[in-house]
Amino acid sequence: MRKEIDLKNPDLGAELLKDPKGDFPLDVWEAYCSKPFAHLFPYPLPVLSWRIDPTDPKNSALPPQQAVDEAFTWATQTVVLLKSSQSAEAMESAKRTLHTLARGASFAQPKRGQPASLRPIAVRAWIILKFNPTLKWAKLADLLFLNKGKCPRIILSDDREPKRCDATRHEHDSPCVKALRTAVRNLTSAMKRDGIPL
Repeated sequence: MRKEIDLKNPDLGAELLKDPKGDFPLDVWEAYCSKPFAHLFPYPLPVLSWRIDPTDPKNSALPPQQAVDEAFTWATQTVVLLKSSQSAEAMESAKRTLHTLARGASFAQPKRGQPASLRPIAVRAWIILKFNPTLKWAKLADLLFLNKGKCPRIILSDDREPKRCDATRHEHDSPCVKALRTAVRNLTSAMKRDGIPL
């Protein structure tokens, strides 16, 4: 069971930096987004889809009817769990219901020119910056992109050919930093559309 996230915790920014590529930044972002929608459950689905990494097989898109059929099963389980006073388990089942519906929704598919793999990275970047406002974009790109000391992202070379970035440290004007800024800008627009205060 996931622990309750205190958005007013003064150490939250430091905690987010401990594992920037992990699930904790995604969980904090989810808590942040759900706060203004506490009277609903738990927050608008279009925003939910940004958390999902479509490159992970468990998050692959589903045909809409299949998503509805699978979500119905999870929703039924949620009701059963609620009736048996298993609220924590019911909450997880309800989240699974929403996750399944999001996989079948048209808004879950990234728009043209917007790499699907950058969506959860944008979520991590946005929430890390929210609680670490002095962090520089280049350092954030290092935290989120570097793997074993190098950046594995594919970028375009000067002659417009694909190549690995291979940076050991990103510069403020590097293609990876620009891609990260654009992804966060797109996320911010989606959050504004859904009425989430920034």
